[in-house]
Amino acid sequence: MSNFTYKGNPPAALDYPNAQVVTDYSKGQSRGLWWKNQVDLSRQFTLKFYIYIASDDPENAADGLTFTLQNDQNQISTDKKGSVATGTNGESLGAYGNFRNFSEYYPDLNGAKSAYDSSKQIIRNAMSLEFDPYYNGDYSDAYQIEKNSAAKSHLAFTLPDKNHINVHKFGSGYFTGINHYGSGSQWYQNQPSGSNSLNPFPNANDNYGAVPAPSMVGNTKSSGIDKPRWEPVVYTWNPDKSGTTGSATATFGYSDSSKNTNNFQQLKLSSPTINIADTFGPEKKAYWGMTGSTGDNYMISAISASDIPGTPGVSKTAADLTKLGQQGLRISKKDGGTVVPKTDETGLLPDDHSLTTEELMHALSFDSQFTGDDGNKYPVFRNIIDKADVGDILLYRSDIYNYYDSIYNPKDPDLGNHWLDVHVTDDLPKQLRLLDGSEDVNLYYPDIPPIKKDAEKPTPQSHGFKAALISDQLDSGQQAVVNTVKASGSNFADKTPIESSDVKVIPSHRPPGRPSIYINNQMQNVTQNMQDWSDQLYNVRDYDNINYRIPLYNFSQVPLINGQYTFYLPSLKDNNPNNLKLQFEGQDIPYDSTDKSNGLHYTISDDNLTQNDGSTYKNCKKIVIKGLPTLDAYSTKNITANVNLGENQGKYFSSTPKLTGQSQGGDQTSTYYGKEEIYNLNAGNLKIAPMSFEYGTHAFFTPNSDMLPLDTYTFDESGNPVLTTPRINPKLGYQALSIKDTRQKAERKEYSISLSQAKDNSQSVAGQLSNADVIGTKDSPFQLVYFDGKGDKHPLTPGNNDNVNVYSSGDNLPDLKSVDWNSRNGLKLNVRKAPDAPQSGQKSDYGATLNWTVNSTETP
Repeated sequence: MSNFTYKGNPPAALDYPNAQVVTDYSKGQSRGLWWKNQVDLSRQFTLKFYIYIASDDPENAADGLTFTLQNDQNQISTDKKGSVATGTNGESLGAYGNFRNFSEYYPDLNGAKSAYDSSKQIIRNAMSLEFDPYYNGDYSDAYQIEKNSAAKSHLAFTLPDKNHINVHKFGSGYFTGINHYGSGSQWYQNQPSGSNSLNPFPNANDNYGAVPAPSMVGNTKSSGIDKPRWEPVVYTWNPDKSGTTGSATATFGYSDSSKNTNNFQQLKLSSPTINIADTFGPEKKAYWGMTGSTGDNYMISAISASDIPGTPGVSKTAADLTKLGQQGLRISKKDGGTVVPKTDETGLLPDDHSLTTEELMHALSFDSQFTGDDGNKYPVFRNIIDKADVGDILLYRSDIYNYYDSIYNPKDPDLGNHWLDVHVTDDLPKQLRLLDGSEDVNLYYPDIPPIKKDAEKPTPQSHGFKAALISDQLDSGQQAVVNTVKASGSNFADKTPIESSDVKVIPSHRPPGRPSIYINNQMQNVTQNMQDWSDQLYNVRDYDNINYRIPLYNFSQVPLINGQYTFYLPSLKDNNPNNLKLQFEGQDIPYDSTDKSNGLHYTISDDNLTQNDGSTYKNCKKIVIKGLPTLDAYSTKNITANVNLGENQGKYFSSTPKLTGQSQGGDQTSTYYGKEEIYNLNAGNLKIAPMSFEYGTHAFFTPNSDMLPLDTYTFDESGNPVLTTPRINPKLGYQALSIKDTRQKAERKEYSISLSQAKDNSQSVAGQLSNADVIGTKDSPFQLVYFDGKGDKHPLTPGNNDNVNVYSSGDNLPDLKSVDWNSRNGLKLNVRKAPDAPQSGQKSDYGATLNWTVNSTETP
């Protein structure tokens, strides 16, 4: 509650966000809490807050709270830069003067008014809504509630000045109180007259008196329906159109009575209509806040303001980026977006799709101008865009102003309310579309601070979006495409959005010259279980699997023919087209190494691509999709891709895809660019190349014997075995596998390699073992056993995923490593029983498919 000012020491805090104690369990308190800025009473506002009133003795809780609008210039604190207004304690609720200063020495009303007016503690130039749980029937509340009312606690609108007190005689003295009024047109003229009068009073005067409010105070000893609760109050100020007079309405409690203390029914009341300047002063501004007090009794009371008033503004303008480019404007991506001369090599046309909205907004301020090729100066953003062609790209901007003169503190004009959680929406008309084809705009501003008073160049918060003019067909009687933006913030209880002025786009009605294409290309790292799509990937490792989605949106009236889409990959696994799958609208795109096909196909070529920093990324793959079907007007066609990357180079790779094609009936080639695709690479990997072991064919076998392999093999790309070590010499050992570690030195971790046997041979290389009996099955005479060199044997069982550890690196992490086995250490074939001899003309083949697993932190 740091935005409130007050007199004296800070009030006690509560463990509730945005909540503050007004009175605690002490007696004789009086306090006022005031929002730091004034509100303009010539404008409508709605404020929502919650009050909490509780006592261990609800029947005797005292005295109460008020919500007050006031402009008491006698109680302004220079130090605290705001109001510290406070009235008398007890029945005066911290807002009114002292009612108990009177005796027989003031026998008439005018004398009583003078005595009341001389009170040192009274809030002047004010109107209050009081929440009074204690009925002071002998003084302030006398004759304010009808005699037959069961509830004496009450709500009422009051004016705490001398002209709105009443006096009545009782015995030898006079009792004085505050008049309680509802909505009456001439209520303020119904003043008491004469020394012994009691006028007005309930039923004698329309709309006079307080509204009974049962169960205002919760019982702190209870957990039932009478327990204390935060009760909502919605207060709306309604001035007339001229801002001369105004009145307030309020509701107390939830509309659902089950949420209220003792299930009381929601109360509604209205204030009288008052002259704003007469009550609050000629500036028609007031502080708003809460007052509260206790007297001989006590209670705890607190407030929580959830929605505060104010009147920020929103404006909307637009720039025709396509026309600005034709007039000579150029934008560079450097420094976040900069206007550069037309001759600057880094300059791009403003409607270049590679320029982001953020870069354009950074380069072009809301009041920017530029000098065109004709030497004239032009404003970039306008309310009217004339002669726009279908296909033109428009940059719309919304500027949110939190004006200093809507809510400000005259003692410190730099202070102002912040407008929080602001949403700006724009429902585009049918002639406009965002570049991704959508039509709904929802921009978000977390915080709109106030603009300082007398600032020469106010700087609003601005957001922008790019849209295309996709049609020049207007409704009957319409001369332009018209739209506005609307803004609403969560800290304003009045949820009616603030609407900008119109922006008009007047079409040229010239025939469109070429198609207009938007490419919203995005990527997804499947290996990293990436769910979102982006044009930038992080920590991409060798052999990661990447998805692409590439919608080609033609938002013009002209079809594109002979389309050709080009994009780049940092690598392709084994340089093999089988590791790249491309589709157009769900149809596979075939690879054509000869590039002789006239239909839909793609090609792969090596390319040395220059990067943004001037370096060259060598041997990347250039993918060109040719023979694309016609991209019809107002249509979206989708390309998808899935690629297994190979071994990457360096730390960074970027490229920008492009689409080329011709207009239907034309021969001029147009080029359209997608978003820059960025790979942040974690180059290098740990790769093993295990051997295949051949144990040979024998005329006889000895049960319970263990045999070394005779030969080892590798396989070529077609799956054919290639002999590597003829006739193994167990004394010298043989290579079981090789390890290649291309990770950066700093990124290398210790690793181990384990071995298991697959449950069947269906996944063997090129189907080499698909017809062989599986070694290690129940009926097989053989089983594979790993000897760890320490005398322990580890049998492998098909499908059990034994994962026997066969190598541990320790801290030895060389670039290349050969893991060698011998007669004591390695995989041997155990003969469990002698197999039956094959019959004449028959033979039995036995085989096992091995699974090798690399276990290493952060290893792909």
